[in-house]
Amino acid sequence: MTKRALLVGSNFSAVPLLFALKRRGLHISVCGNRPDEPCHAHADQSHLIDYSDPTVLLSLVENGDFDFIVPTGNDVAYMSTTFVAEKLGFPRFDSMETATIIHTKQAFRSFTEQYDIPAPHSVRLHGDSPVETGALRYPLLVKPSDSFSGRGVTKVFDRTELTDAVADARRNSRAAEIVIEEFVEGSLHSHSAFIKDQEIIFDVFVDEYCTVYPYQVDSSNHPSRLSETVRSKTRAIMARVVKLLGLQDGLIHTQFLSNGDDVWIVECMRRCPGDLYGSLVDQSLGIDYADLVITLLLGEEFSVNPRFNPPLFFGRHTITSDTPSTPFSFSHSIPSSDVRIAQLKTTGKPMKSAPLDKLAILYARFETQGEMLKVAPDFKTFISLQTMQGDLA
Repeated sequence: MTKRALLVGSNFSAVPLLFALKRRGLHISVCGNRPDEPCHAHADQSHLIDYSDPTVLLSLVENGDFDFIVPTGNDVAYMSTTFVAEKLGFPRFDSMETATIIHTKQAFRSFTEQYDIPAPHSVRLHGDSPVETGALRYPLLVKPSDSFSGRGVTKVFDRTELTDAVADARRNSRAAEIVIEEFVEGSLHSHSAFIKDQEIIFDVFVDEYCTVYPYQVDSSNHPSRLSETVRSKTRAIMARVVKLLGLQDGLIHTQFLSNGDDVWIVECMRRCPGDLYGSLVDQSLGIDYADLVITLLLGEEFSVNPRFNPPLFFGRHTITSDTPSTPFSFSHSIPSSDVRIAQLKTTGKPMKSAPLDKLAILYARFETQGEMLKVAPDFKTFISLQTMQGDLA
């Protein structure tokens, strides 16, 4: 009998996961409350539900006879799926307690302090508690505990700016919980580690940049420019996190800051990162990132054999705008003969300003590391967006 899988989430970033499941010959159901999202078009069955309510998802799974449930690239999907997995006994999911530590900034900061894991010093505010920063040194970052894409994050330079920053963070937090942390000067990177039996068996490092909206990554490159010293230090830190939390087999994806040989862990997630992050790694290494995620989630034998060694030099850029607009077209002047574009929005459809919307994701191959590192941190200057309102540089 054909086994059945439920994909929790339906947007474009989930498409690689869906096709990794399809290649296994599974019956695939997709759930999500937006029928226009692409995964519904490829599913054997669609369920138009709001999976952000974990009890609604639980009811669907209880009545659906699914062999596997697969979260997609957002925290809500991951947490709701983990809730259901714990209730119904699906294997290879962490407990809700562990998932909450990893996916909630407030809980994760408590964890890093408890176990002396290098991370920015912070304080946490609950609900309407008074705004206190303790011994933290300015400048500070004020963050919602449970937001993503940099929403509600503000850098403040003195106490007079705190009240407005905290109010904005609370507006962007479902739980009205806030993290205030010291701003760390350093370059931003990510570490995708695939773990089995609480050991890292394969990993990749990527350089990341926020160029349009502060604290939302919109550009990146692989391979990373990081030294082997920093890679080894980060890998050792995350191996310790894996052991401390007793993590189940699967992906743990981490953002961190580096300055010299120093490393600070910013945040972690057990879900796939969004915006087709894995496709950057795929094109650089010649692997299938989504397939590796599915392999571990389904309990299959894990192996990875990159086709490109050394890796090809690739950059990725998500095209957004700092103002609302109605895109007509876009062009680029990227110095590359190999630019690949994933179009996300049709001509004439209104686009919100970053971080709420995006037009397309492009990938560019470069011949040398120097060429890649010259363009990737400044991708947006190579993009020209033509809108119904007039051109935007």
